[in-house]
Amino acid sequence: MNQPTDRDASSDRATAAAASSRTRGPRSPRSSASRQSLDGIDDPEAFIAKIPSQSFHAIAVQLHAEGRLDLLFPHATSEQLTAVVDLGGWERDRLDVVRVREWLLAIIDTYEGANKPRGALASLVTAMDPEVWTFALLPGTAIHELDPDDDEGRDQAIKAVEHLYTYETPDGFFIVAVPDDPLGRTAIRILDALYHDDLALGRDIVVSVRTALHAVLEEDLLRWRNARLTDLGFVPWEEAMKLLRPLSREAALARLGEADPIADAQGPREHVGIPSTAGLLRRVLDRLSTDEHGLRTREFLLLVNELSAARRLSPGDPRAQEEAVVQVHATLNLGLERLASAAPAERSLEDFLGDRLVALGLRDLFRVGYGALDTLRSAALTLHRNGQASLSEVGSLLDRPWGPALRALVNWSPALPLEGGGTRPIATLADVGRAAQLTAEAAALTALTFGARGYAIAPGWVHRVDEPERLVLGDLVRTAVVHRQLPGHRGDLAPLTPADLLWAREHLLAAGRLRPAIRDDLLARAAAVGAAPATAEALADNLLGRLEIELAGLELDDEGRPDLLRIGGLLTIQRVGVWLRTGLTQEA
Repeated sequence: MNQPTDRDASSDRATAAAASSRTRGPRSPRSSASRQSLDGIDDPEAFIAKIPSQSFHAIAVQLHAEGRLDLLFPHATSEQLTAVVDLGGWERDRLDVVRVREWLLAIIDTYEGANKPRGALASLVTAMDPEVWTFALLPGTAIHELDPDDDEGRDQAIKAVEHLYTYETPDGFFIVAVPDDPLGRTAIRILDALYHDDLALGRDIVVSVRTALHAVLEEDLLRWRNARLTDLGFVPWEEAMKLLRPLSREAALARLGEADPIADAQGPREHVGIPSTAGLLRRVLDRLSTDEHGLRTREFLLLVNELSAARRLSPGDPRAQEEAVVQVHATLNLGLERLASAAPAERSLEDFLGDRLVALGLRDLFRVGYGALDTLRSAALTLHRNGQASLSEVGSLLDRPWGPALRALVNWSPALPLEGGGTRPIATLADVGRAAQLTAEAAALTALTFGARGYAIAPGWVHRVDEPERLVLGDLVRTAVVHRQLPGHRGDLAPLTPADLLWAREHLLAAGRLRPAIRDDLLARAAAVGAAPATAEALADNLLGRLEIELAGLELDDEGRPDLLRIGGLLTIQRVGVWLRTGLTQEA
């Protein structure tokens, strides 16, 4: 059985509650702890200390926006405040000085507002990474050492930095100069607070700033930060990518000592699914014992963090974390549904899957679900790399919905496109079937366009139009459909003229619909290039439906000629001006 990393018991309970709430269904992104009034807690020190690092950071971001960090930071542990910098102060592998100074200043302000005793801030700095305070003050800061007995040297130092914002340290040993802007003044504010809390600490920080090497210091901080993130599940990228190594359903069942009853089944059973799959993960978790439920929800959070590391998502970005939560939830649901094929009829599906979840662990269950996603991704990448579906970007030559589908499926976390834009995770075998069907239709469209048994359109037409980035394969197919019906047509394709369009509207439409023979011809060609009947029908509905609209909606000018600027996507002489002017032919 897979076991997550051990943690403090109280932290485990808080983490388990957070993960459980996320797996049970959609909720507000606000943490439940942040919604509770922190100023009404009898013992805020004990309560806040139990909040896990990621939840603490999320609460801190929210309270910072509300101007209420005084409810949180004065009671936080040094580990929690270090986590705020780890999660909120970095941009990939580089420290963001603006954000770090903002968080450090917030710590100082809340400590002063809480009337912390003198020395409390110094103790906190020492318990955190003191080097991060040094690094925060380093960029743009110039330090001149003074000799208390040398007034002339002091005057020379002040004159040298008179164009900057300066600060003479309370011990009289240094003049610190920074740019006279809000960021520079923030550095002086931080340094002044350190000096007034502990004179020795302030002097040590100034000396550290004078002697520090930027690159070396940042490298050390990155190494320490990565170690702490690893404890939270944000493992190194190379290690995290192992999560995306598929585990087949057959291998998973064999590991459990079970046979796959549909391994030899005929037909696309993989995409049929099982009844009542909605909320499958939540239903299975609800059947587990309290201890087992807590263990698996903690494992869920570690899995979310590992996926975030694999996808190089920012560990401190709440939206990125929410995206990872949704993706893990969906893939685990898919993994459970794939294993459900082995469930005996006489046993509860949730109990059966609960046993498999416990035996495999969530990580391997995720890999089972990802096996179906990996197959979809491989098929989409193959289609993209054959050079007939993409030009300027993935799927750019494909009509809707196939272009957006291909772009969504080639990612490490394949998804389905939404009508209004964006994507949603693939969470069920029905989703897998829909994605597979879209990929099959896209592949059939390329074969129908360029295949010898399809419309055999020369690939060079893609680059002959004036704006290739606006061309999709459906434009070529619909143009070929019309061109092949023209009296005395020559070759496989040629740009349509106004006269061609008028003839097509008169002879190819009957009561606003294309003549049945045209659909029959397209279906026959699609079948000839290997498209399944359902795939061929989908292509015909999409392509010929648009052709009907284009021909029926021809807009005529004052002379009764079609306006080629308002013709839709058909390939007309208006779209191939360069080709016509140079005298090129189709064979050129």
